Amino acid sequence: MKKTFDKTTAKKWLCLLLATMTLAGTCSCNGKDNSSSVDAGNSSASEAPETGETKPNYTLDSYDFITVFTDGAKKTLKRYNAQVPAENGQIVYDVYSNLGNRNYLKLNLSTNVDLVGYINYYNNADKTVTHSEKFFVEADSTEFITFLDAFRAGAYGAFEKTITTITFQNVDATKEGVMRFDSAEICDRKIVTDEYMYVSDGSTVVGTSAYYGGCITYLEKLEQDVVEYMDSDGNICIDRDVDPDSVPRVTSTSVNMVNIMDLGREIQPSYYSGVKKENGYDPQYDPEDVYDGLTGSEPIYNPIQCGDYGGHSPQIIDYNYQSDRLYIKMKAQEWFFGCNIQANGYIEVTYYFDENGSLIVDNRYTDFSQFINEYEVPMHMQETPATYIVYPFNYFYCETKQGTIFDEKVGEQNGRTQSKHTKNHAVTGDYIYDLKAKTLKNSWCAFVNQNKFGVGIYMPNADKYIASRGRKSVNYFSEKGNSRYYEEFFQFSEDELVPSYAVFNYSYINPSLERRMIQFVPLEYSYALFIGDTDEMGAAFNDLKKSGKLTNAHLNDDATRGWPDF
Repeated sequence: MKKTFDKTTAKKWLCLLLATMTLAGTCSCNGKDNSSSVDAGNSSASEAPETGETKPNYTLDSYDFITVFTDGAKKTLKRYNAQVPAENGQIVYDVYSNLGNRNYLKLNLSTNVDLVGYINYYNNADKTVTHSEKFFVEADSTEFITFLDAFRAGAYGAFEKTITTITFQNVDATKEGVMRFDSAEICDRKIVTDEYMYVSDGSTVVGTSAYYGGCITYLEKLEQDVVEYMDSDGNICIDRDVDPDSVPRVTSTSVNMVNIMDLGREIQPSYYSGVKKENGYDPQYDPEDVYDGLTGSEPIYNPIQCGDYGGHSPQIIDYNYQSDRLYIKMKAQEWFFGCNIQANGYIEVTYYFDENGSLIVDNRYTDFSQFINEYEVPMHMQETPATYIVYPFNYFYCETKQGTIFDEKVGEQNGRTQSKHTKNHAVTGDYIYDLKAKTLKNSWCAFVNQNKFGVGIYMPNADKYIASRGRKSVNYFSEKGNSRYYEEFFQFSEDELVPSYAVFNYSYINPSLERRMIQFVPLEYSYALFIGDTDEMGAAFNDLKKSGKLTNAHLNDDATRGWPDF
């Protein structure tokens, strides 16, 4: 039976995402009220088109920009000295332009060096309410485009505003900068916060929302009669070629294979640095606003794509939604804080399919926090991405040089669980897998069901492949099964089964890079996802390898990799 993306399921999925943010509540940090102004229940404003329906191509020519500032004079900027900030000059441009409710800003410029800048504005209704947005422009750019911070949960600039000044500073420590700021333009392009976006090749559909930073929140296999259901023993199962009338109880016939229980799940990059106050990292927060899983330890710098512990979503900088791909750029949030702390880093992600059905995901992260002495900071695991798959895919599958792992006993990653570093590594008690790349036959692994159907991820030249599970039970009624709490949390009725994408239980894979975060230097890499059985995954990923389309070869080149592993 040919199946297309189901509108009702898509709308409910979006409601769940927005409800997750709303039910997380509001908090305050440094005296600021960060409550969301978004109506979480307004998903009916967006109708999902059927799979294959053409989406409008995005171009800047589609928008009517108004010029609000002109200059054009060539300026010189001092060479950057990170150790003595007071010696770093900056250029201040007096703009003083009333933008009203227009928030899509384009700066036309030229520069031979990397620049950090600030866009400063006030609330037209109360000039004492001000905000300053830090931004980053790469050398040789001719324009910088950004949505001002007006559309997300916790937006600091969700009001009609007047820009006062825009500043620029050279952050290149090797040379003097030369720049020219020609003009600033504004238009009324808006982010539709309750619009979901998806890309499909007709066999698989990937879905996301700009509201959640564009991370993967929906992944479904079409055309193969995939069903999530409860078996006669109360176990939740997902499999293909299933007749819904042949199973005791159906959870869903439009199966989302991504766990979205909170903003730290999904499929998204999550970056880390152990910078301290002496490196320039000094977040201001109340201890009550810190993630409660950090018992006895301090939060570290952890910019992620989807949002923070308190339910604040990231600021979208720009996005380009076309018929066959989606590009999205956002300013990351610091995960460990519930008080709306934005990271000074840009995450850029592009989604598209290759001809063999693999979903390709191109990633880029650039941090511009202006930390110092970062080469002295220890290396850290980078989740590239953190891949949270639904828990009915409970067998970890990986082809290694010691043989194939097909294991349903993988445990939780809680800091006390032992790690298996090879297939035959003997351990006692619960364990996770922490496999170095050199132990794998190929650069992919998966979580699958007992029939070896599930979701695989391929990332060549990762340093490690880590696998764990959150609670091991697949039984709906067990102590570690689906808590009835989630029925209320996600607004399911008493007679509905809570689908696996909305509960605590999960299966997790991280193709990890061990890297040290370097300022102003982008980390770039790609990975692929595939839904099918393990033979189909292997064939699809092998095709990618042979084609040379996805190699990440630069990650083995010390001269160009960006973030070093030494």
